[in-house]
Amino acid sequence: MSRLDSLTPSRSRSRASPSPSPAPSSPLRGSNETTHHRMLKLVLGEVRKIIRTWDEIIIIDGFKAAKGFIDEGTEMDNILAIDEKPERPEISNHLNTLFNHRQTLESTLKKLDNNLYKLSALAEQAEKIFFGAYSREGTEFVFVEPLWSTWTMERFVNSLSPLISFHTAHLASLTTLSKIILDTTTTFDDAKVALESWRDIATGGERWEGVREWEELVELELQSELDDEEDDLPIKTKKKNKK
Repeated sequence: MSRLDSLTPSRSRSRASPSPSPAPSSPLRGSNETTHHRMLKLVLGEVRKIIRTWDEIIIIDGFKAAKGFIDEGTEMDNILAIDEKPERPEISNHLNTLFNHRQTLESTLKKLDNNLYKLSALAEQAEKIFFGAYSREGTEFVFVEPLWSTWTMERFVNSLSPLISFHTAHLASLTTLSKIILDTTTTFDDAKVALESWRDIATGGERWEGVREWEELVELELQSELDDEEDDLPIKTKKKNKK
């Protein structure tokens, strides 16, 4: 049980001493927002940026590098199948290009790992905001009162944990596919299947559907205010321990 879960009022306690549900009200704006509102909004904005960056990395950089590696490997196989004669094309340029594609694909996975680490740090930041609001504003503020439209602070904070799970599983799948593609013993057909799988999970599947749903719900809750937020939240993270 997380620290946040330990603070959540039990259902039995809620039934024993019910509190009136807040009447729907217009979303908070500007001066009506507390520091807790603004800090959490910044965190949510940064989370959305990470999601968009993740999409760009896998759809553009990752897919292009994986396809380029397969294409260059196939071209080299075709050249090597030709009898060694003076007119046979040089293979050195293709070898250099192949190496560059490999480096780009490996770099893509490292970028994704860094973004996953930032996402986890943002979830921790949201929990700190939650506990700060709980200690200063009380139980009603974090568990009962809607922050902007209908969601409570607790629901916003809890919505980040599934995002971490989605991206962790997604990175594991992409890492497996990249190993197949970069393995020099992999056949062309198997590499092509792996590339198609990369494309499919880049623009579909559990992670894609999960983050799109989260984005839509948060946008509805905030009435598109995230697009108007220009300030970036300084994320303080601990350095990873090198193994």
